[in-house]
Amino acid sequence: MGTSARLLLLALIAVFCSQLIAQEHDNTVSFDIFLFNQEDVDNGEGIGGGNPIFSEEFAYGGARMAAKLKVSDVISLRPTFGISSIDPGPSVDAPATITNATYNLTNATTTSASATNFTLSGIMDIKPKDSDWTFSPGAYFAYQPTYVSRGLDFSASVELFKGNFVPNFSYNVRWDSLTGGNLRAAGIWGGETGEIDEFGFDRSVHERVTHNIELGFTQILSPDWRLQASVQYTRQDGFLGGPNEQVTVYRGLTPVLYSDEKLPSRRNRLQLNLRVRFSPAEHFSLGMDHSAYWDDWGIRSVAIQPNAEGTFGDPRARWRIWSRLSYQEGTRYHRGHPQHEYRYQTDDPDLGTFNTKSGGLLLWFDMPETGEMQWILRVSFNGTYRSDRIWGLGALIGSEFGW
Repeated sequence: MGTSARLLLLALIAVFCSQLIAQEHDNTVSFDIFLFNQEDVDNGEGIGGGNPIFSEEFAYGGARMAAKLKVSDVISLRPTFGISSIDPGPSVDAPATITNATYNLTNATTTSASATNFTLSGIMDIKPKDSDWTFSPGAYFAYQPTYVSRGLDFSASVELFKGNFVPNFSYNVRWDSLTGGNLRAAGIWGGETGEIDEFGFDRSVHERVTHNIELGFTQILSPDWRLQASVQYTRQDGFLGGPNEQVTVYRGLTPVLYSDEKLPSRRNRLQLNLRVRFSPAEHFSLGMDHSAYWDDWGIRSVAIQPNAEGTFGDPRARWRIWSRLSYQEGTRYHRGHPQHEYRYQTDDPDLGTFNTKSGGLLLWFDMPETGEMQWILRVSFNGTYRSDRIWGLGALIGSEFGW
């Protein structure tokens, strides 16, 4: 699985966790355990989904602990810690027609040993007394043997017109190091740089910097209607591919050669988001989320996500269900059966053209109170299927304590 696929998965898990609705307490602590499994669907001729040569299968699981702690009337802290493991699927044998597959590049470039990942972040919410503003600086750190990310975050929002209109701004920066080898402790600070090993694999340390700016607002239109909108711009510079990732070159329809993935060292992205919610009755609401995405690699995508929330006749037992439909037009650097090497080229199916159907169900229950402690249990399931025959299933179970 390529670096971009891993990043996409982490983003998916973050969105999955963000669906869990927190209660309003001064202090909360939550804990979640999640699993996600991705598979290729064989076309009946021994060719899996996504890239026909490389495997896209993996299993991902982990745990996440988060808290919101009010330390004064002005300051609250929101620390988060996560631990997870990516277990790649079985390697795929290189076709015999590949002339430079002596060291089984398929196994070396698309799979790796199981890796344990750690994520640590912290945000401080500052709301001065008698002020409608909230300022939220934060820091982020993630580590796995082949990938390290460090970052700073800042957001600000203000409540206007008695809280009916809330504009917000956020800025994030990430400095990443990635390698086809092992970063070890020196990689945390962007230290030692490796070389090409005796098998021709790239073990050097590559750097990437990402800046992200988002402007948005929440508008309460009436007691029943709410509108949210945002525009997001992202700029990336540095190494934007995956170390040791390969592109298959063909002669006609016959694979004959592996060539290194090559992608530009700069990427500009723009995304628009729109969310509309309607609550026709107490404890029940309908929603529709929309998004549109463009970047200068030629990727275009649109998505729509209808959703609904309600109760099982008792507000202490609630549900949320959602479905998502999306279409992505792939980058111009992703080509079918390329006949020669290009200046820029990739075989990453996540950068290709496909449509996706996904959905999920969240259940959460208020458990009996213990003194001043309130306890919530939640269970969630989600699934996704792509037109390039990649599918995945995920599940989550968690709890939250508030006081």
